[in-house]
Amino acid sequence: MRTAYHEAGHAVLSAALDDRPYVVSIRTRGHTLGRSSARMAAGPTSLVQMHLAGFAAEHVLAGRRPRQLDQEIGFALFARRDGALVGAVEAAGDRDGHRAVRLVLAVGADESDDEIRREVERLYEIARASLGAVWPVVEAVAGALLERGELDRDAFDDAVGDLDIVAPVARVQRAHGLAAGAPASVAPR
Repeated sequence: MRTAYHEAGHAVLSAALDDRPYVVSIRTRGHTLGRSSARMAAGPTSLVQMHLAGFAAEHVLAGRRPRQLDQEIGFALFARRDGALVGAVEAAGDRDGHRAVRLVLAVGADESDDEIRREVERLYEIARASLGAVWPVVEAVAGALLERGELDRDAFDDAVGDLDIVAPVARVQRAHGLAAGAPASVAPR
């Protein structure tokens, strides 16, 4: 169930900020328990949020922050000084926390570990608030994943139905000083 909500978080926030997923799945593949694949062409702050959205959904679901998030962020901060370390740990570079730290570094590479952590935390809280604003959609997508195991774009759209995800997320984004417009690929039904 946790994996379904994790992947639903990625998929829903991606659809609200950038593009609907091509596929969202809770079927194990390689080292992952699930995946959400989308275009990912948004700006860096949106991309960081989309990477953190799985953990944010778990947080909303369970009422507590997942420990794995802190582990991934801590490892990414430590490993940024030794690129070989990332390669030595299987799939470390593919982890959501690592990707979020990399994106924050790409925007401001001279930041200290504390500044990077603060920015990741800020964007995590915005992602969590954004998902909270559309929680019924996250629940619908997670339920469809638990039932089917994998959703393509059409099945994702069916799970979302007529529920609005763009406007509530845009309001949260604007409240935190981030620009958020309706993604071009998300048309109202």
